Amino acid sequence: MIDQPPLKLIVAYDRNRNEYSLVAHNQSAEEAQRFLETWERHLREGHSFLVLDQTKRHATEEAQKCRACRDTVARSARLEPQPTFVRRHE
Repeated sequence: MIDQPPLKLIVAYDRNRNEYSLVAHNQSAEEAQRFLETWERHLREGHSFLVLDQTKRHATEEAQKCRACRDTVARSARLEPQPTFVRRHE
């Protein structure tokens, strides 16, 4: 069995409102790092990106519609109290 490289889920977190949005999933570590290098400097105060490990590839194409991503955030983000999911406006 060939080990697959770990996949990453990128979450935008608003600490002031305790809300999160799903940005991207099924990302390689390199893709996630490039995303952070490009976009972190554009964040407003109180906002951050969280990068979480995915246990497997999520079948849903768009992260915003992926229930598995929401479950991953609930299980792995370690944020208290649990943040509210908010869909991003594209």
